[in-house]
Amino acid sequence: MKRRREKHITRLHIILFFLVIIIGLIVFFVVKNKISSSNDKYKEYETIIEKSGDNYVRLNNIDIEEGYEKKIDIDSIQKQGLIISDITDACDGYLIIRRERNIVTNNVENVYSAYIKCGNKYKTYNYFEY
Repeated sequence: MKRRREKHITRLHIILFFLVIIIGLIVFFVVKNKISSSNDKYKEYETIIEKSGDNYVRLNNIDIEEGYEKKIDIDSIQKQGLIISDITDACDGYLIIRRERNIVTNNVENVYSAYIKCGNKYKTYNYFEY
């Protein structure tokens, strides 16, 4: 008579199972960190654009009434040499400058929001192509 092969879990199966899980988690976190770090450089680029917007407003004597906003292309800011960044990707975008009242200080101030699109690599949430 032939012996029926019993199916049972051995220590080797358990070890292999946990190794596969550990390797899978390592790969997941490596890929996640790589994607996150590339998005961080674009977020930093948005911050640079927002900070340079303040200089742009001062240099060009732009006056915006309270409750209104103005759209400025990033190309206009770059032409004046106000954006200094190591981003080499071709990014299009714009800066929205809103004149709002600060609730805490009760002062009217400019609020800067940068919106960029860098090919298929990055796009700001709520980026709208005019």
